[in-house]
Amino acid sequence: MPMTFDVAADRPCCLGLWKVQQFVGFVLGLVLFVGFTAGGAIGTYPHANSMLGLTLMCASFWIFEVMPVYMTALLPMVFIPFLEIASSEYIATAYWNWISMLVVATYLVDIALEHVHLPKRMALALLLKAGIVRPEALLACFMGLCWLLAMFLNSIAVTLV
Repeated sequence: MPMTFDVAADRPCCLGLWKVQQFVGFVLGLVLFVGFTAGGAIGTYPHANSMLGLTLMCASFWIFEVMPVYMTALLPMVFIPFLEIASSEYIATAYWNWISMLVVATYLVDIALEHVHLPKRMALALLLKAGIVRPEALLACFMGLCWLLAMFLNSIAVTLV
């Protein structure tokens, strides 16, 4: 889906979906893709033509903001196996390795903990135990809670406490 956050922009193309700039980028990207894929610019390596066409299409989509960047970045994952440049297993390992999965899993744990309000509940429980009589105890409670949560959550979730 094209970027539609600029509501005031004039969108004359494709029933108000694209601006002129985005439509030009879409047509240019498709023409480059089909031109290099169908035409044999590089005769020695036949898959190089398809890869060059795909690269130019993605570059055109990025430059002209035809669709969001994160969606454009996934186009090679779909088109490379389709054009038989490489296997889908090889492409998937390039996109998702164990470090990427670790980051995604961390964010999923953070979302789950924020959904049940665990950091807020822990902070309220500590505040009830410490009371508001001594400011140093209050500060120590918040520091200890942030230290404890930072061991298991990422920094963004800890700052929400």
